[in-house]
Amino acid sequence: MSMLKLPVGKPIAFEGDIRSVDPDAYGFFYCKIKSPATLRYPILQRKFKTKDGVRTIAGLGSWEGWIFSMEMDNAKRFGYEFEIIRGYKFKSKIIFKNYIIAMYKIRLDYPKKSAMNLIAKLLLNSIYGKFGMKNSFNIVEMFDFSDDKDKILFNDFLDSHGELVLDQISLDNLVIVIRRNASNYKYDENFDPYHGHDVNVAIASAITAGGRIWMSQFKNNEEYVLFYTDTDSIVITKPLPDYLVGNALGQFKLEYEINQAVFLAPKVYAFTTKDDQKVVKVKGISKQYLESTEVEDFRKLLYLNASIKYSTARWFKKIVHR
Repeated sequence: MSMLKLPVGKPIAFEGDIRSVDPDAYGFFYCKIKSPATLRYPILQRKFKTKDGVRTIAGLGSWEGWIFSMEMDNAKRFGYEFEIIRGYKFKSKIIFKNYIIAMYKIRLDYPKKSAMNLIAKLLLNSIYGKFGMKNSFNIVEMFDFSDDKDKILFNDFLDSHGELVLDQISLDNLVIVIRRNASNYKYDENFDPYHGHDVNVAIASAITAGGRIWMSQFKNNEEYVLFYTDTDSIVITKPLPDYLVGNALGQFKLEYEINQAVFLAPKVYAFTTKDDQKVVKVKGISKQYLESTEVEDFRKLLYLNASIKYSTARWFKKIVHR
């Protein structure tokens, strides 16, 4: 990601096929997309409505949707076809190279259990998450009902913002109100360079697309069979070439040599290794609750209507009046 060109500056909206007049146009395009007729591991994802809600799938067929231009160009190598309808054109620049190299060096310099290693890891992993945050934060306000002026203010507040109220909590003479933020950020860039929160969906989207582009080279590869892949990991039938494995930035690390495994869903799997280790992972459930689960238990889940139930304890913050 350190060498990935990211969108910078103000976007330029356009209609029609921008690539017909600007072959190198960079940005986010809304397209008619057609996959190849056959592809063992489709590489483009899209949202799909199911009876259980909206799901992200990677399938074949035709659809319309937004795509990052670099991911579009990469998908063409696999046989995808695109008709650009409209979009936003950006300038591009490598902007995080020095930051990522510095953070990664800290990770190499300190052992895994070190706080410095953990902090550097979090700072690296938080780049895309920070820029992808919703630019809408709840507002918490407090009214003192022992003061007549505050009572009037509270009634005026409900008249103008009542539909935005998410929760209301009474504590003695105080009323705490949690509401959605309906502010519209307006600014004059000549006098106020800061406006709103430091978020940039374009940067976050480009970073995640860059990850998918990088991982696409390990799908549909005739050199091995792919069993499982995530944002930064793969399970395959043979070792990767030496130049792809190591401690350098962007290289893979051999974590396990697997004996048998069951992969049920993203971040839901169980396997045993050649040195008799057992690894079980279920997103959202702590390791302590998975200790008694065996690979054979996951194998049974491949059958219709099979299930495993886990009971976990969770803590929540809440203001209560006692």
